[in-house]
Amino acid sequence: MSIKWSRTLKNQAFGMLLVAPATLLLSVTILIPLARSISTSFRGASLLSAEQPFIGLANYKALLSGQEFYHALSITLRYVACTVGIEVVLGLASALLLNSRIRFRAFFRSILLIPWAIPTLVAALVFLLIYQADYGVLNGLLIQSGLTDKKLNVLNDLNLALYGIMGVAIWRQTPLAAVMTLAGLQGVPRDWYEAATIDGASKLKTFLYITLPALKPVLANVTLLMVVANFQMFTLFYALTGGGPADATQSLAIYTYETAFQSYDLGKGSAIGVIWMLLLLLIAIPLNRVANRGMS
Repeated sequence: MSIKWSRTLKNQAFGMLLVAPATLLLSVTILIPLARSISTSFRGASLLSAEQPFIGLANYKALLSGQEFYHALSITLRYVACTVGIEVVLGLASALLLNSRIRFRAFFRSILLIPWAIPTLVAALVFLLIYQADYGVLNGLLIQSGLTDKKLNVLNDLNLALYGIMGVAIWRQTPLAAVMTLAGLQGVPRDWYEAATIDGASKLKTFLYITLPALKPVLANVTLLMVVANFQMFTLFYALTGGGPADATQSLAIYTYETAFQSYDLGKGSAIGVIWMLLLLLIAIPLNRVANRGMS
């Protein structure tokens, strides 16, 4: 064996040795539980019994033939679509504002991430007080401003509960979208804007033909991150409404929890998780391709 090949093999072995701890950690925390969950979805597993007989696709057939799964899926998709759309738009608007020459810009940039830094459960508890029907801040402001003459019980209203959860998620996650977009804005070459100004381009055309194309990979990554975070959101739903009232906020996360740990049906709960993962992949893969294409 030549000296060159020997050195190459040594470098490869050293590289594999370096990534071995991370690979082991990834396997223990992600790959093995994922494989176990997929295996459990094909079994009649229950928390009340040690036996786990193989039942094939019975769990999936039971899910897809009932209405509860589709109800939870529709709630989740509506929540994710509205929340992520608003977060991306508000994040872009905030980033554009903080990238311009405004007074106290450094101060606003420094406090921007405070809502995102607050733990999700703490944010949920704070908004429980804000939404409270009798002495909450929201009702006080609405009544004093004359917008309504009756108290709103947001989290117990069939038509308002989901939007109440969306409001908390948007308040907490928009700052992260804004910071990521702001970082992308600062990476756009100033020469492009100077050339557009010399050519007489308006601010709207500059935004449409320079800023947006340059931010395409950043916005795709922001959207992907927000989709993943909101698609698997459990804490806000559980802490604010618990899936109620009357299952009006029963997301896939709540439905999985109720099936696996309240009805003790681990097999069916695992099947929900597998379908949930596949749906998330269908959304994430195109967004990832858009981000990679934009970066290249």
